[in-house]
Amino acid sequence: MSVPVSGYLPLRYVLTDTLVVRTSFDPLRIDSEHVIGGRAQRGMLAAALRRAGLRREEREWVADGGRIRFATAHPRLEPGADPDLPGLSRALVAYPPPAHLYTLGKDSDTMADVFGDADPTVPYRAVRDPITLDRTLRARVRTTTERYLGRARLGDPDRGMPFFTTALDSGQVFEARWQLLASDRAALSELARRIAEVLADAEGTLTLGSGGTRAHGGVRVAPVDPDDLLRPDRAEEVGRRAWAAGRPFDLLLSSAALVVGAQGQYAPGALVPEVSALLERWLPGVGVEVVAAHVESTVIGAYHRGYHGPMAQRRAAAPGAVVRLRLDRDLPTELVRAIEADPLGDRVIDGHGQFVLVDPPPPGPLPPAPETVPLVGRPAGTVALTDGRTVAARTSEGWDDPGLAALYDELLWNAAAGPVRDHARFLARRSARRLEPLTPSLVGRLREVVTHPHDDADAALEALANVVDGDRSPGGAHKGLHDRAVRALSRARVVSPGSAPIPVRGWLSGLSGGEAAVSWWEANRPRPAYGPAYAEAIAVVDLSVPEGLPSREDPSGLSERALEWERRTAARLCLTLVSSWLAEVARVLRARDVPRGGGGWR
Repeated sequence: MSVPVSGYLPLRYVLTDTLVVRTSFDPLRIDSEHVIGGRAQRGMLAAALRRAGLRREEREWVADGGRIRFATAHPRLEPGADPDLPGLSRALVAYPPPAHLYTLGKDSDTMADVFGDADPTVPYRAVRDPITLDRTLRARVRTTTERYLGRARLGDPDRGMPFFTTALDSGQVFEARWQLLASDRAALSELARRIAEVLADAEGTLTLGSGGTRAHGGVRVAPVDPDDLLRPDRAEEVGRRAWAAGRPFDLLLSSAALVVGAQGQYAPGALVPEVSALLERWLPGVGVEVVAAHVESTVIGAYHRGYHGPMAQRRAAAPGAVVRLRLDRDLPTELVRAIEADPLGDRVIDGHGQFVLVDPPPPGPLPPAPETVPLVGRPAGTVALTDGRTVAARTSEGWDDPGLAALYDELLWNAAAGPVRDHARFLARRSARRLEPLTPSLVGRLREVVTHPHDDADAALEALANVVDGDRSPGGAHKGLHDRAVRALSRARVVSPGSAPIPVRGWLSGLSGGEAAVSWWEANRPRPAYGPAYAEAIAVVDLSVPEGLPSREDPSGLSERALEWERRTAARLCLTLVSSWLAEVARVLRARDVPRGGGGWR
């Protein structure tokens, strides 16, 4: 019987919607895995083939399991995706952290191999973030939890119930390497070409996980390199791919392995004997020494959408399990690839039991591996959209377009208004105990001043400043405050985070139109250290910030164009902050004056 030829088809997944790969069967609380399992990808391909009417391919590729072995998709870290990592020269994939990799100390990022010489006096903490095989980067997968009301399938169908879903955010990138099997190299290349064609024809219709409800699961799938589809290795080559006799190497489990123990049941602890049996098949009579091993247990389950019910759960060896081995003979590259092409345990078509052979970490502490988000890498001069697509960035000459300038101003204002109002309410609640001298009637009078139909925001601020300063000049639309009200404003305090409390009168009297509003706003805008929502909201819609993140060059977190917009819109921002603050202060004071107990006022 001839041994089939094996190769790997690297596929790049870009999430265009939030993604939920269900990990539990609690209908009220659904949490998504941080990787995309092979079974979900198998269902995605089956649905695409059925829609295209390719029933023969559906049977051969998906049902029979003799042509394609699906693989877990792991976070892909691409150049240009993270502005803090400009030196990343090529894309790297983050795999489950090896079980022997720990951080030194409680709060340290320095890593160490506990299979080596571990100091018993130092506390260790296991690394839980996915990490690249060369241990240079860690991946931080972004998730969002949403709460919504839905109808229960059991009980009263008219009664709404709260549901929670934690999903992977859109715009993130993953990579999977499907293992293809064929009779020869020509047939292998043809199979890869046909799969790429099917995925390209199904673009825009592919979904993963719980894609049938709540608009989850949209994804764009394409080969990593359309001009060179196949790869000889299960993972991108990192370090050596051959080991001399007596040199240790690690077998790192990249997906859960369903291995059977001596009692005929699934037992994660049987991974080490399974590895020994695997080497015995490929290297009969070789001396195998298990230097160290660390295997943790996990539960493998699935929801069968065809039968509308959960599948049986099984205990499996968790991804990240490590078996450190030493052989008494050389292990060449060809044999390494042949061993990696033979997964461990059962259900290998769903991507279970896959592993890679890698070098152990060097002795001694390892430098900290920085975290990065698996976002779409963008070439210079492009902008990444929320669904992962990249479009050309607008050149600086286009800012002279009046239509673009008006759109830019409107985008920034709509993004800033909400966080400014939230910041005003935060200041009012934070200052509640220092507002005792104020009364609802006094605050109401100030609110009348700012809500009066003035010509513009500058006029409203000047009128407020005149009233607060006690200006009793005749002819004004609003009379100045009497001495008692002025003293109350002087005794009340505004408590702003990061600065000492200041009198309310002094805080408000600095308001005026023009440059005074610019200075007042620069002193009172939400600071990123205490209220990052303002800078983050502006950065998302700022057309001059390609990555959509707050600027690190200015303490305000804003770009140069956003700061210029602030100076032009300072009076309107100040008026929004002050009017929202007065409204919240009035609410706080009314709550303070509510009578305790029954009976009403006496």
